[in-house]
Amino acid sequence: MKITLIGVGSFVFGPSTLHDAIVDHALPDLHLALVDKNLAMAELMAGVARRLAREAGRNIRITTHGDWADALDGADFVLCAVAVQLHQRFFTDVQIIQRIYPEHLITEFGGVAGISYSLRQIAMIRQLAADIRRLSPNAWLLVSCNPLPRVCQAAHQTGVRTAGFCSNSLGGLQTIGRILQGWNENFPWPKAAARYQTVMAGPNHFTFLLDLLDRATGQNVTADFTKAALAANGLAPSRTRQLLEETGYYPPNGDDHMQDFLPPSPYSHSKAEAWHGSDADRQHRIDLLQKFADGVLPFTAAVDHPAWERPIDFAAALAGGKPVRFNSLNLANTGQIANLPAEVFVETPVTVSASRIEPQPITLPATVRQYAKPTVDLHNAITQAALTGSRTALKNTVAQDPTILDKQRGWLALEECLRAHADLIGNIS
Repeated sequence: MKITLIGVGSFVFGPSTLHDAIVDHALPDLHLALVDKNLAMAELMAGVARRLAREAGRNIRITTHGDWADALDGADFVLCAVAVQLHQRFFTDVQIIQRIYPEHLITEFGGVAGISYSLRQIAMIRQLAADIRRLSPNAWLLVSCNPLPRVCQAAHQTGVRTAGFCSNSLGGLQTIGRILQGWNENFPWPKAAARYQTVMAGPNHFTFLLDLLDRATGQNVTADFTKAALAANGLAPSRTRQLLEETGYYPPNGDDHMQDFLPPSPYSHSKAEAWHGSDADRQHRIDLLQKFADGVLPFTAAVDHPAWERPIDFAAALAGGKPVRFNSLNLANTGQIANLPAEVFVETPVTVSASRIEPQPITLPATVRQYAKPTVDLHNAITQAALTGSRTALKNTVAQDPTILDKQRGWLALEECLRAHADLIGNIS
């Protein structure tokens, strides 16, 4: 099996994925092609991989590449965790928005900053998809970068088999365990994950808990959880609680993520700062990884918080390993959510086994669909605007986005963002 990891220099995703492939799944006859534009980071991760392989007694082929085109030939799985110049470009958008439309909500997915980020990422994924079709046409593209549903749909529409990995909704297990059992767990919430089986579905970062099974008793405890969550000592006042009261279903993604898709409220707040770690945090993680590669530290000391996303589980199961149930996996909607549009990317439970991918069929309750449908429609509109390069279509996304209250200033800000990132986005006419 050849796995090409693009963006392997990500200080959480890279080492976690290498550990999953080499140690947890012990994938046989493995070739890991490690790609990062910063070749020094690819070399560092190769050192991490070699130590993991030595300690596991594995003989693995490891190659490093500064350009993905050199690493794609014959790949079975291509993992992408790339965010193009994430902090630099985001801060450019922040400065533009704060000057033209200062009261606008700035978030990762939503509004002007979210549309601009989507255009840059879709431009990147189109180039990658074209190279995959040319060099490894049978490969699966496994995406762990944002804005996830838009990036995935763009790759899928260009003819590449694509799955998206985001475990944000599983953070709901922490709340479930706290409310039903009084547990105060951190990631990966082992007691709650072992005891409860969830059915969560909807758009990425905006799913709802539709069903909750207590494995210890065999009972469906959805109603019990909802009642306890709405009790005085359940959920604090929040947009999450409001949506539970309104729809009857708990949204596990939290206010920070759901605000990307909703009109501003007293619970909204701009995130006009870097996410996914500061420069200092990144350097600290890199130093720890170097010490692991040099044999100084154990893996658990170098990677104290492994990535939530586990795309290697998908690759291993599909290649004939142990079947796996993903509590949340993003795939093109081919009917798994019957009352949402076809081909948009949706997040549902999915079972993956040798050569079989089986999403759990779901029909969203009407109270949930009223939020899910506009959200996937906006994802689709932004994706189509990016793929067609249509200025008119892009202007319509501003009209659709519920976080942009002043459409005129929102479009003016987005136009300036387009000019600032023209080297990445290309021509929007």
